[in-house]
Order: sequence, then C-alpha cells, then structure tokens
Amino acid sequence: MSRSLADALEKLLVAGGRLAASQLTAAQRGALEEFARRTLAVRLSVSGRGSLYQIAALEQVQAHLAQLRPGHTENAASVIPQRALNMSRNRDSKSGSARHSVQYLLLKAVNDGQYWRDGKGQLLDVSQLTQTCGAAALAVQSGDDWHTASPLWLIENQALFDDISWLPADASGTLCYYSGQLSGLLLYWLAKRPRASQVILFPDYDGIGLQNFARLYELIGGTCKLWLMPHWQERLRLYGNQRIWQDNLANYQDAVSRLRSLGMPSELAELCDALQGMGLALEQESVFLRRGISQQPVNKMLSEDLELTEIAKSRSSETALPVNLDDL
Repeated sequence: MSRSLADALEKLLVAGGRLAASQLTAAQRGALEEFARRTLAVRLSVSGRGSLYQIAALEQVQAHLAQLRPGHTENAASVIPQRALNMSRNRDSKSGSARHSVQYLLLKAVNDGQYWRDGKGQLLDVSQLTQTCGAAALAVQSGDDWHTASPLWLIENQALFDDISWLPADASGTLCYYSGQLSGLLLYWLAKRPRASQVILFPDYDGIGLQNFARLYELIGGTCKLWLMPHWQERLRLYGNQRIWQDNLANYQDAVSRLRSLGMPSELAELCDALQGMGLALEQESVFLRRGISQQPVNKMLSEDLELTEIAKSRSSETALPVNLDDL
C-alpha cells in the first residue's frame, strides 16, 4: 500500500497537481483515495466522462511522500538522476516519476533590449544571442530567480518560433517555445515568483491548448492571458478542424469547467462558445493566413475552381470589348 501511495503521489506532483484517474493503476487509485479520505490533502472530482485527482494541500502531500521515501528527494535525488533511481527500484527508467529537476527554455527576443536577470548579478542578453545564434537557452529550476521586466510569450509550435512576422507591430519581450504541453516544472517555476511583466500564452485553440491555459491561470491568475489572433472568428470558420475538436473534446470540457470556476474572461468565454458552437478547433499556424488572401478549404476551392473554369470556357470565343467605367 505504501509503495502504491508513494508512486501515486509522485505522479500527481509531476503532473502539476492535477491527474486523470486513468493515469494510475488500480492499486494506486485505491491508495490515493484512502489517503484523500484520511487527510483531505487530495480531492477527487468528476470531469466529463472521467475523474481527476487534485492536490488540495501541496506541503502536506510533499511531507507525506518524504515520510514514505525518507531521503528520496534530499539525498538520493540530489546525486542520482531520477530515471536512474527508477531503474534501481523497478528496473525501468520510466516507471514511477520520470521528472527532471531542470528544464531548458528555448528563447527568442521579439525586439532589442531583452534581458533576463537571476538576482545574483548574472545577465542573459537574449537579444544579442538571438541576433548571433538565432535563439538562446536558459536552464531553469524551481529555486532560481531568473526573471525579465518584459512580457513572456509562450508558443507551442515551432513555425511561430521560426518566423515571428505574425506578432503584433507593438509586441515586445521574449518568445518561449514549449512544444505542446506546459510541464509541471515550468508551471511551478512561473508560479514561484513573478518571471515577467506578463505571461502571454498563444496555443492552438483546442482542448489541450485551453487546458494548458487553465493550468497556468490557476497558478498565476491575471498575470497571464491567452492571446487571441486578429479576426479569429473568420479564421475559425475558414480553417477550423472538426477532427482535432473531437479528439480533444474531453480536454475542452475540463478546461472550461476549471476556467469558469475561476471567473473566465469574457473574450475567452466568447472563443470557447464559438469553438463549441461550430464544433471546430483552430491551429495557431492559421495566424499566417492573412485576411484577403484566397486560402480556402479544399472542398470550397474545388467548387469555385470548377465554376471559374466553366466561365472561362464560355468566354473563350467572345471578343474583348473596351469598357467605359461611366456606363457601369
């Protein structure tokens, strides 16, 4: 029982304090439910068709895990990588917790004069490194003091990191590429202290993207916002994807439930309602498709191309006549 509980608590901590019940074994679920009833440090809630475990008392959970595995975090993990510890216990590097204590942020300056400071006199000139190397890397962990005085943009797709022409003309700060999911380490690092003047998340407009924002919003509140691309309603209508929406519907339902409980901003509620109303998701690369450019879904393009072809054929034998604009 103690091993199952320790494994469950580790998974819950690594997941950022919220974990789907389906991610646990039956033994781990039983141990965690008993722990929740006894201590009230963990809550179980229903989300859509599944259940979620959520940490209600972080320090109590951490303290109990330390009791179950004395010295686990203070001694062994300080000298042996976590995955090596997993191998020593279970002969599997990915069993139990597979977390790392450090995460490397890939950064790019939006404009000149972008610096990060660690509070100990160290300075990272992101603008210079972006100009010289194309990007900068910053190793972060929960106890450090790295921060910037400008906004931090979080984007999940590399295309937007490679080409920053999509940014608003007055944008400033640092771009950070996070590759799809905000890790628990990154979330808690952002929550530990103010890291930027504002944290701006620009994800895909789907269940996973909204769920990532909900996790971030729960931790740092109004310090963060979800960026809405210009004319997103039109882009959703033209380029929205039904399959992606359906694949991430459970994530969407969980995200909306969490955001509503926190007081969802009205502009974000409008986006959520539109996604659900149309049954479509919108990938962030659509920001490159400018208004007025004929970039239409294939089925619509085919029908219009056929129509234009027939018009061209009917006019091919006609003699072109000069047009007097005054007659129009």
